[in-house]
Amino acid sequence: MNKSQVASPSILLIYIIIVFLYHLFGYTGHFGFDDLHYAELAVDLLHGSVNFEDHYAYRFPVILFTSLSYLIFGISDFASSLPALAITITILIIVFNILRKKGPKATIIGLSICTFSNWFLFYSDKLMPDIYVALSVIWALAIIHRYKFKSDKSRTTLYAFLLAFSLLFGFMSKGTIVLILPLLLFLLITDIIKRRDLKFWLYSAISGIGLLALYLLAIWLFTGNVMKRFDVIANNSYLNLCSYDQQSLQILLKRIFLGFFELSIFQSLATGFIFVFAILFQRKGLRYFKLDDSFSFFLVSAVILFLSANFMTISPNSYAPMCLDPRHYLFLVPVVSIPASKIIVDYFESKKAALQIFIALICITIISFFLEGSTFWKLYLPLSGLFSVYFFIKSGERFQHLFILLFAAILLLIPLDMIRYAQKVKYRKQRELVVEQVLENNSDCIIISNEVQKRLLAYYGSFKSDQAHRFLSYDEFEIDTAIGGKKLMLLNGYTRYLAGMEHNDLPYYAQNISPLNRAVFESKELDLFIYEMREFPLPDQSETPLLSTFNDFENAPPFWKQMDQDISTDIKYAGEKSNQVSEFSSTFEYPLDSLQTIDIHGLLVQCSLYCYAEDRTSTKIIVSLENNEGAYFWEALGINRYIKAYSNWWPVTFDVTIPKKDLRSDSSLKVYVWNSDKQKVYIDNFGIRITDIPVSP
Repeated sequence: MNKSQVASPSILLIYIIIVFLYHLFGYTGHFGFDDLHYAELAVDLLHGSVNFEDHYAYRFPVILFTSLSYLIFGISDFASSLPALAITITILIIVFNILRKKGPKATIIGLSICTFSNWFLFYSDKLMPDIYVALSVIWALAIIHRYKFKSDKSRTTLYAFLLAFSLLFGFMSKGTIVLILPLLLFLLITDIIKRRDLKFWLYSAISGIGLLALYLLAIWLFTGNVMKRFDVIANNSYLNLCSYDQQSLQILLKRIFLGFFELSIFQSLATGFIFVFAILFQRKGLRYFKLDDSFSFFLVSAVILFLSANFMTISPNSYAPMCLDPRHYLFLVPVVSIPASKIIVDYFESKKAALQIFIALICITIISFFLEGSTFWKLYLPLSGLFSVYFFIKSGERFQHLFILLFAAILLLIPLDMIRYAQKVKYRKQRELVVEQVLENNSDCIIISNEVQKRLLAYYGSFKSDQAHRFLSYDEFEIDTAIGGKKLMLLNGYTRYLAGMEHNDLPYYAQNISPLNRAVFESKELDLFIYEMREFPLPDQSETPLLSTFNDFENAPPFWKQMDQDISTDIKYAGEKSNQVSEFSSTFEYPLDSLQTIDIHGLLVQCSLYCYAEDRTSTKIIVSLENNEGAYFWEALGINRYIKAYSNWWPVTFDVTIPKKDLRSDSSLKVYVWNSDKQKVYIDNFGIRITDIPVSP
């Protein structure tokens, strides 16, 4: 091949620079749960401590590289991001080395598909194991590919060992590496049928068994139980939306026949696969499965990995496919970028498979229009337009360069949106202010905040166990309200969002700041407020209760309008009955005039119930005030986000504050559940408490 046809390393350098620029301008900090837990485990490792009862501790590459980064650079956001950045760059180097001899055009397109995939770029600097799994998969395939198509096969033992080691690296990073097994099995069976490379697979199996035995031996030496990792995973498992084996068959079928494909489209994971699957629908498309050349190898690998990601179980005990979170599927992006790059180059050079590509793009574009997100406008519609216009243009070098430039620019639209969002969040500014206003300006005090902010504060303080500050979440503080000393409350809209909380989920004293609590710092731009807490008004302790009612749907209490046909004995949380909400549940209706003998300042209506739903629902708890003219006060809370797994019972609470000015005569307070989409929903143990509280007009 002519040297001018080989991609220059300067192309790779440009994409590496883009990754670092994204980290500089698009960094949004930490999620506050898994990532900060890895950070804490890395700090523990620095201090010579490993908790083998924690299944995250067995993700050793993540913990080890983060710990080394902290050792060299100190505990900081940069040190937390550096290992992931290094892993990301390693992936790009592997993709570049595979594509470079195919020419600059294919290299630029392939690196663009990989780098500009918004979730791949988003996780390029995150302290999470999924980018490590992506490295393991592309590394393993690069080794097999090089052995099959690039080597003289004189170093079979070395290649076999490297393959086994790359897979062990992925296994130690996260168990989702098992999704590569169907592909490895297909490659092995194909080679057995064709009677080729059998020594490579034999040596790989021997190396893999040997390395796995050493790994299990190390676990046995440290824990005394060779299966400790698997026991800990089982002990730490919990019911969630990804527990497909513990939900209805309907949920499982939606996951494998609809959910993953929807996710791939609206999260733009499908970009490269549009071209890969389009090429299979041409005449004799199945010939690629013979794996006779480099292109076929990566084309088939991408297809099988995609199908494995959708259909394969990750549980050895039951059929439970992977959770629908784009980070779990990052490993697909580098793999598919390789065959997709050649398909696109063939398209604009010779219009190869033009009709199939055009139809595939149009179909995905139409589907994306009906899905959530902005991928229709910012990805699929522009891509369809570009490929459609180019179809009618005579191919030429000048137009090809323009096509590549526009293709990369379109892929960048969504990452640019992510950068704009990061600039709005201003995480680095938030961290600077929190460290200065809370940790540096105060000592020997208690800081109360949401769970994510609490974890971030501990991280900012390097997880020191002897520091003067004490960090408590709202739930932890309410358990121990008698704690003495100076108390600060930190309200941060961004970390509250990361904690999965809405304003309604805040405790009463955080929703209604007492005038006695001094504002230490305020920033409306960042939605960041710090208060020195001198009083914690809790209506259930310090105010006057007006009414309390509880409906277990066994017998209707006073003021409840109960429809007997909706009382069910099939599914119940407690007792013998529950309320199946066909559209409207049993309704609590209370005349406000019966409260007028009391000098009411305002009302706090506290609702609590247990809810059961078999699928995603728009069902809401409604609190309203109504008179002869209709509802004049109306508050609603969607229950779906409280459901951690369908076909199970979950508690839901809803607190509504009603100012005195909204209390009119001849009115009724109504509380009920509205199942607007008429999904199969049940409620039980519906409690309502009404309290007189001081509310500002």
